[in-house]
Formats: sequence, structure tokens, C-alpha cells
Amino acid sequence: MQSEAGTLHKTVLEEIERVRPDAVRISRSIHGHPELGLQERWASAFLAEEARKRGFEVEAPVAGLSTAFAARYTSPKPGPKVGFLCEYDALPGLGHACGHNIIAAASCAAAFALKTLAEKLGGSVFLFGTPDEEAMSEESKGGKVIMSRAGLFRDLDAVFMTHPAGGSDAAWRYNFPLKDFTIRFKGRPAHYTQPEKGINALEALLLCIANLNALKRAWSPSVLLAYTIIDGGGPSAIIVPETAKAHFTLKTFDSAYMDKLFGEIRSCVEAVSGMTGASGEVTVLDEYRCTIPNLNLAAGLFRHLRALGADVENPLDSRRDLERQRYPGTSTDFSDVSWEAPAIHGYCGIGAGLVLHTPEFAAAAASEAGDEGMIRAASAMALTAADILSDPDYAARVRGEFEAYRQAGFRGVPGIPPDFVPFPREFAELFGA
Repeated sequence: MQSEAGTLHKTVLEEIERVRPDAVRISRSIHGHPELGLQERWASAFLAEEARKRGFEVEAPVAGLSTAFAARYTSPKPGPKVGFLCEYDALPGLGHACGHNIIAAASCAAAFALKTLAEKLGGSVFLFGTPDEEAMSEESKGGKVIMSRAGLFRDLDAVFMTHPAGGSDAAWRYNFPLKDFTIRFKGRPAHYTQPEKGINALEALLLCIANLNALKRAWSPSVLLAYTIIDGGGPSAIIVPETAKAHFTLKTFDSAYMDKLFGEIRSCVEAVSGMTGASGEVTVLDEYRCTIPNLNLAAGLFRHLRALGADVENPLDSRRDLERQRYPGTSTDFSDVSWEAPAIHGYCGIGAGLVLHTPEFAAAAASEAGDEGMIRAASAMALTAADILSDPDYAARVRGEFEAYRQAGFRGVPGIPPDFVPFPREFAELFGA
């Protein structure tokens, strides 16, 4: 006789197959209408309407973001609250070269499939529209950062999202803290034959960059500091530049070390201002925390991906790769969600050798392989969320793990910097240690 859980999982997969045509349509439609962050008016309205048609109550906008929304279905029966996150912003000149159309469609498919089960099992299903993950403009702060600060995820028992990638699927990967900022110097213009009458903002910026490069020699080799000059002082070499500006990205393995180094960067700007007379200003554009893993959710997603026949990275290998890395990897505003509620950010492979933010990745995001990766991601997320709704013991373990981390100030979390505490035995054994 088929077990109760097996029957439930079969029903989930049948529901995913039922919504498959709509999920593919959603993915391809968003791919065909690329919009930059904070400008995703078409995609936001499109997804909100898809949710309304399926009986979700939709609030839009939310958290002061004009292209964010929150859709909710609440069963007449009480139960856990699970949420799925949609991304839908594109990249300038590249369209959906990060595959956010797949993220949106997978989360929609999972939420729509799970609504039918929630009617019987009890609980609530949320679908969130989270704009501006790429954070490409000075107005950007990362949509999920703003929504997290507004408390939209705080009461959820589990939050799910899956990002497309090249290569294998994954149930867990660490995402690094990031601080994105600009440094701007303002001086005084003058003719280049009388430089003493002006204050050269470009020279001040170049001096600041040189000093930061010197400071880096005393930093851990794991630190990544990248920059580009976005205001070089103007079109004419015969005028002493009045303004100059550079855009920086700082990544470290843990947030405490990032705060220390950012203090040094601010001190460097102040010192150059004092030396040159140019007024220096640091503006933080966006800042993401590190991702807090939930091993119980990772275990559930890992099991279901394998049962679906996916080639899945072993979370133990992901942890070992993290320990060996010299430079940080990816960052995302999803990380801030993981500090507010139990959360899992998986990955679905849509083609070997693909690299994010390339034309090749954009093409793959609207291919048959992209569609299959999206459906696989939706299935695994929906199956794991169904376990939350149907198994009170599992839901309690997921919540209990998160609360233990929060009570400890999110220090000593297994697998992540700065402590790299080993995974508990039950998870190491589950993942095949």
C-alpha cells in the first residue's frame, strides 16, 4: 500500500503537471518582456493577475515598492504558512541573462499547485513579487531587502526560491555578504593652465583608489573589491575636473569583517578629502547579508530533487567548496529573507557550461532545457512545502532550527563563515558522509 506521504507527493506532482502549460507560458512571456529593476510594471501586473485568477488575494504595491506585490491564499483550516518568491527584473542590454523569468514561473507553479493541497491540508500559501534583485541603479536597495525590513516574511514557516544556473541542481549554496557603494569627490573647476585655482576631483578619486589598493595588501586574500569609474571628470582635458565618481562592490566571507573594512574605506575617503580639499562622499547603494542555511529545508529539497532524477550537488561538497574558496562567490537579496524566516534558495541547472549574465544564458532561459529546469524546481519546492503543510514534526524542526540560530545571534550556524561549524551528524549522514 502506498504511504500517506507517497500519495501526497503523487498529488503534488499531478498538480504541477496540470499547471505546466501555464508555467511555461509565464516564463516565456516574462522573458519576452524584459524590464529593468524598479521598472517591472508589465511583469508585476502580469504575475499579480495570474495569481488573482487562481483565487489568491493580491495586495499591490507593498513595502513602498511600486512593482512589488503579495498574493495569499488562506485555507479555511489553520496550518503553516509557506511562501514562494518571484523575481522578474532583467539586465540592461542582456534581457533575462540571469533567468529571472524561470524564478518567477517556478514559484508561480509551486504556489498554484500547492493551493489545491492547502484547501485540504490547511495553512496559507503566499506568492511574493520581489522586484529589483539586480539593483542596477542608485535608487536600488534590493527588493527583498526592503520587503524584509517591512516584515513581510517574518511570520512565514518556510520561504522558497530557486535560481537557474549552469551545471547541476543544488539544494544549498552559500551567498556572500555584499556592499555596493559609490565614492564621489567634488572639487572646483578651473582652466588647466591655472590648476592652483581649482580643486581636481578626478585626481582625488584616483588617489583614493590608489590608497584603497594599498590597503588591500593588509586585507585577507578572500576579500573582493571591484570598481569602475562612472564619472571621469568631464569631456575636456583643459578643465580641472569638478566632480568624479566611482562605483564599488565589496564582498567578504562574513559580515563582521565587511563592516571593519568598510570603516577603513570611509577613513580613506576622509583622509583624501583632507589632503586634496575635494569633498568626498560615500553612498551605499545596496547591502546584502550572508545567507543563513536551514539544513532541514535543504535536506527536504535535496531528497526531492534526487527523487525527481536530478543531478544534484551534495550539500557537503558545497560546504567544502566554500571552505576552500579564495574569493567570494555570488550574492543576493534573498539572503536578507533568510534572517527573517526559515528559507531555502535552490538552483536548477539549465545547461552545462553556462555562465550567468551572458547572451548564452539569456537564450537558455527561454529554451526547452530552461522549461524543464523550471518545472523540476517547481516540483521540488512544492513537494518540500507540502511536507511542511502535512507533517507537523517536520515543520517544527524547520522552525526550531531557525529559532535556535536567531537566539544565538546567527553565530555558529553550521557550514558558513566565520566559524565553519560542521553539519550535525544526522545531516552529514543524510548527505552521504
